[in-house]
Amino acid sequence: MKTNNKALVNQPSEEVSQQLAQGFPQEQGFVRNIMPRLTCVSQDKTEGKGKAMRVIQEAGMFLKEYQSEETDENGKKIWAKTELGTEVEGTIVYQRRQLKMYDATSGDFTSSTIYDNNEDIIPIFCNKAEIARGTAQELKAKYNYVADDGKTKSKLEDNKILYVLYEGEIHQMALRGSSMYACKTYLKENPNPTILLTKFSSEPKEKGTIAWNQMTFETVRKLSAEEAEVILEKQNEIREAIAQEKAYFASVSPSEVSPKLPTQDEVNKFLKEKN
Repeated sequence: MKTNNKALVNQPSEEVSQQLAQGFPQEQGFVRNIMPRLTCVSQDKTEGKGKAMRVIQEAGMFLKEYQSEETDENGKKIWAKTELGTEVEGTIVYQRRQLKMYDATSGDFTSSTIYDNNEDIIPIFCNKAEIARGTAQELKAKYNYVADDGKTKSKLEDNKILYVLYEGEIHQMALRGSSMYACKTYLKENPNPTILLTKFSSEPKEKGTIAWNQMTFETVRKLSAEEAEVILEKQNEIREAIAQEKAYFASVSPSEVSPKLPTQDEVNKFLKEKN
């Protein structure tokens, strides 16, 4: 019997509603959260040659890189950059890892997805195509070489990925080389940086003919109880997003994985086409 009077329709109990919800299959996917980035310019950036050469961005300058509303000729949003100065303050909320390699001869850039530990099975991509999948150690071994000091090293470099709360928003910060090791020292001295306000700066370094700025890390103060509550909330959001991301990548074969995280619409389209 049909009726248009909603007030006369008996509503299901809360228990029945929950059972129905649990029995309804959910599409697997995750919402892509495009974080702004915090970067530190490691070497002076110049333009021109000879006497006309000038420094357009000094080493040690921190930048905020973010996806703007402007688009390029292909309709993709343009990443904009804003200079922040030679030091910034924020709180390290989370840390992860990534493998990266740049081939200056071919111009090819190889990188893995961001991962958490040595047991994770991760893909690496080159020219937007997956070329291998395995643990970090297995993937790095494919690019081993013997350095001048006689030690076996890998061209596929370790990178530390920090999630930093800066001015109320989570930013992603990628560290490599000496800056990564400086960060490791700081975290060894401060194993719980989530309760600290940290100052990120840099200092000049030289090795032979190479000069660069290495990032430095310094504790400013401990967070207040209210600030710590915000960090806990942000950390839980990150952990949930990571869990959804891992579940998605585990559900697709290597040939179906994109080197860039899909949007929710792309995930839904993928699932509909698959079914």
